[in-house]
Amino acid sequence: MKKKLLILAMCLFSAMSANAATWLAVDTGDPNIQLFIDNDSIKYISTDKCTYALLYKKGNEPVKVVYAKSDYSTNKVAVIRVEDYDEEKYNPAYYSKHSRSFLKNAEENGILLPAHNYALSTHREKFAPAYTESLSSTPGVYASGPNFANETFKAYVDDIKNKILSNWTTSINTVYTNVNIMLSINPDGSLNGYRILESSADDRGKRAAVAAIKLSTPFNPFPDGALLDAAAINIPIKFEQKFFKKYVK
Repeated sequence: MKKKLLILAMCLFSAMSANAATWLAVDTGDPNIQLFIDNDSIKYISTDKCTYALLYKKGNEPVKVVYAKSDYSTNKVAVIRVEDYDEEKYNPAYYSKHSRSFLKNAEENGILLPAHNYALSTHREKFAPAYTESLSSTPGVYASGPNFANETFKAYVDDIKNKILSNWTTSINTVYTNVNIMLSINPDGSLNGYRILESSADDRGKRAAVAAIKLSTPFNPFPDGALLDAAAINIPIKFEQKFFKKYVK
């Protein structure tokens, strides 16, 4: 399967070189369906909405180009147009300007959902336009000291970090960088706020880290018998990438 994907990708990259597209493979979870997103086609038409182009191939069927649109304020996605792929007619900029479409819940669209999440986690402006979101709307208790040393709480924090790690999309922009964020969580697991404390990453790296947090919410509620009196807890999170390995500490 990997060999087939590599061959298809090489063909696509060769065919699309004239249009300077950057095609990236997206995992659909279906070995019979191959999906690529043009990283260069992702355009935000507003704070919450973006358009992008996909190459779609199912089995032995011809390759299709899919022009799609995502609305992150409602978590919905739509197909603007589907057509046979033609290098001469490929024009994502046109469909970014003419993007009227019927939006559907992203969770109900298994094929478009991975691309919807990719565009959100890598390029969005919505969740970290200037990194000015307050640390917490409700004063939080800092997760340090003997009250937070029990195994139940440690396991809870580990689950949070593992979930964030699974949603962190890294790239060439995050290699050998780190982002330190203070994360504030409410008792029900919802996000109370965040603040970027320090970072060696550029804006794209910072947005990728914040995107991972947003995609991971809500977290699990506070564990039974722990921190029941806390209005919120503040947990320091460190994103770090060392070449092929990435960590959330």
